[in-house]
Amino acid sequence: MTRYLKLGAMAGATGGGALALFLFGVGERPLSEAIAREAAADAVTGHQEMFSRTVQVVGGMVGSVVYGALLGVVVGVVFAAVRHRLPFRDDWRRAVVLALTGFVTLALVPAVKYPANPPSVGDGVSVGRRTALYLILLACSVVASWSAWRLWRTLAARGVHEPRRAGLVASAYAAMIGVAIVGLPPTPDPNTAPAQLVWSFRVASLGGALVFWTVTGLTLGWLLVRREARPDAVRTAAGEAVHV
Repeated sequence: MTRYLKLGAMAGATGGGALALFLFGVGERPLSEAIAREAAADAVTGHQEMFSRTVQVVGGMVGSVVYGALLGVVVGVVFAAVRHRLPFRDDWRRAVVLALTGFVTLALVPAVKYPANPPSVGDGVSVGRRTALYLILLACSVVASWSAWRLWRTLAARGVHEPRRAGLVASAYAAMIGVAIVGLPPTPDPNTAPAQLVWSFRVASLGGALVFWTVTGLTLGWLLVRREARPDAVRTAAGEAVHV
C-alpha cells in the first residue's frame, strides 16, 4: 500500500503541476477579467483585496501542486484496492482507465449541471445552497460510477457477453446520471456576466480538470510500469515477490 501512496502522490503532484501551467496559460485571461469586474464592483463598497494578483497566481500554482499530490494519494489508495479487479492485464492501462473514470465522475458530470462560474458571478448569500447542490450531484456521480462498475462485474460473472454487457451498463449509468441531473434544481444565482467570459472560464476550468486527470493517469501508469521493469524491483523472500 505504501508503494501506491508514494507513486500516487508523485503522479498527482505532476498532474497538479500540469494543471497549474494550463490554468496560467489558458485560464489566467478570463480569470483576470472576472476579478477585474469583481474589483470594480467592490470599489463601490470600499472592499480591497488582501493579496496582489501576482501573489494570488503564485499561490494558486503552488496550491495546485499540493492539491494534486493529496488527490494523488487518494488515487493511489483506490488503485491499490481495485487494480486486480479491473479487466486489464497491465497497470498502465489500469491507471489510465482509473484516471478517466475520475475525470468523468468528479469533474465532467458535475460540470454538466453546475458548471464553474467566474468570481463575478454568484451571490454570497446563496453560496451555501450552491455548494450543497454541487456536493449532492457529486455524490450521485460517485454512486453511479460505483454502481455501474458493480453491475459490470455482476454481469461478467453471469457470463453475459461483453457487447451486451457494455450496452446494459452504459444504459444504467446514463439513466442514473440523467435522473440526478434532471431531479436536482438549477443553480440559484442568475448569470449576469458576459457570455464569452463565462464560457471561456468554464472551458478553462473543465480543460484544467482534463489535463490534471490525463497527466496523473499517464504518470501513474508510467511509474508503475517503470518500477516493475527495474532489475531490482522484484526481490524474493522464500520464493515470493516482496512488492505485490
